[in-house]
Amino acid sequence: MKRLVQIALVSVFLLAVVSSAVAQQTLQPVVRLGNYIEVANDVFMHIIATADMRFNTVENLDFEKRVRDQALSRSPTSTAQHETESDLFYAEMRFGADFRYRKNFTFQLLFENQSVFDGNLVDDRSNTSNPGGTDVFGRAASTENPGFRVERFWARYKFEGTPVALFVGAQLKKVSQAGIFGNDDPGIGVEVDLGDLQLSAKAYIERESQRLGLQNDNDIISYVFTAAYDWKPHRFGFDVAYFRDRFFGADTQTVGCDRSNIGCTGQKSDSVWIDASWTGRFGPVIGLLQGNVILGTADGGTAGLPAGVLTEREYDIFAGSIIGYVEVDLGVVRPFLLGVYGSPDGDPRDRQLRGFGDVQPQGDSTQWATGMLSHFDRSSAAGGRRDYSCPARLRGVRTDAPPNNPYAVGAGITDNAPSSPTARAATEECYHRVSNLWNGQLGQTSHVGIVTTYSSPGTQLASVGLKILPLKGHEITGWYTYRGTAHSGLLETAFAPEIQAGVIRKIRRDLYHEIGAFWQWTLNPHFDIRLAGNVAIAGDGSRDLAHLADCDPGPARRTCQGEATALRADARFRARF
Repeated sequence: MKRLVQIALVSVFLLAVVSSAVAQQTLQPVVRLGNYIEVANDVFMHIIATADMRFNTVENLDFEKRVRDQALSRSPTSTAQHETESDLFYAEMRFGADFRYRKNFTFQLLFENQSVFDGNLVDDRSNTSNPGGTDVFGRAASTENPGFRVERFWARYKFEGTPVALFVGAQLKKVSQAGIFGNDDPGIGVEVDLGDLQLSAKAYIERESQRLGLQNDNDIISYVFTAAYDWKPHRFGFDVAYFRDRFFGADTQTVGCDRSNIGCTGQKSDSVWIDASWTGRFGPVIGLLQGNVILGTADGGTAGLPAGVLTEREYDIFAGSIIGYVEVDLGVVRPFLLGVYGSPDGDPRDRQLRGFGDVQPQGDSTQWATGMLSHFDRSSAAGGRRDYSCPARLRGVRTDAPPNNPYAVGAGITDNAPSSPTARAATEECYHRVSNLWNGQLGQTSHVGIVTTYSSPGTQLASVGLKILPLKGHEITGWYTYRGTAHSGLLETAFAPEIQAGVIRKIRRDLYHEIGAFWQWTLNPHFDIRLAGNVAIAGDGSRDLAHLADCDPGPARRTCQGEATALRADARFRARF
């Protein structure tokens, strides 16, 4: 009892001292700077809190009804399935803060979690999704949820009295006005702001050899130089990026060519991407025009190659592309038109890499569907979302698969029959990657001894649509998009035996046609609702590829059809502060 009395007396004394000190101080008003609040002398903080919650439903994304559909992953934290082959509810949640010190130092730290949820997943560690054992495709369920991770972290210090700033960290970069090179890769560099002219020079680590358990020269590093000049209402951009790839080709336990992971053992690539762009406005007409060229050299693999294939086969890289966009601002109604062309690589047997399948030698996401192009975020055909699957995923027995036919590669078409009679494994994207304009998935291993996006059948893409802004806070946008290849030579070489046998005569160029629309209601700056849907029909080229695949789970061969309509819809509820 005596001890309790002592504790009570000490507590009362401390409270009295604190109250006296507070009473003697003058209350300080809260200082705000935009969305920032002062938390210390000259230190301001802005809390970042967002929740992007979506209901998603899909049907027959592989354009085939006769094959059992398969979700890309059973893991609740796999982002690959969020907008692909699942009926689900998922949320992307972020929490972090921006900090400012005076006018010359900024810092951001952002955490993120993306997960699929149901009643059980909310309650525990996501040991989940497991109704028991493996699924019909032979896959076990995920057992761990990694929770929030560091998504971005960066600091920028502007040297006082100069236009020069030092940047370090992982920020969401967008290089070029069309944004066809962009991701949140860590880097370091300098930025120079001369008012209307902005310059930067940075180095980014795309892939790090430590994750392979290696040291020395086993990385992908990009060196990026940018320049932009504002001459309002016009903006001109010029960018140069050098990609030094030694990660894809690192000497690991896998010897040979592994399309999905690290390329062909010993391969290497040195490529340079150069672009020039314009955005601007002439009266009611808003436009974007960007030209791109890729130059460089690449060497094929050194081990585990098909018989008769030379090691370290030398390749020259020369590919180009053009992007054009026009929108007419008529007030309530805004028609728009997008055109994209990427050069094809027509012959996998030569030593020329001519396909514009991506900016980098190994594919990555981009930031192209942003800014004036942000309405393409809901289009799978234009590359804003994840791609549709190839018809029946182009799986089946290939009697001429490597090493008998070293060109029979690309888009998963050379995989042997699945072990389970009901299994049809999925490719994450078939023709193009998420947020990517180019057909970089088709034929990227068609040249022997090397895995590279500079080997592709090229890209032809056109989209026409209409924005309608009927009321404040409401937007209705609809579009039609065509996706095709520029040359089918790579694929016809891969399927030469089937074509000669008369299964098909040739592989045509149109891949699929998409009609889509969304309605977005922005209730206030912090909350919006969006309903979106897409309908896609496989083109003649996709159906030609489907006829080359085996859709029969038994010993007999039955070609796929690729004639089903692919459907996709989602409802998004987004809160952001």
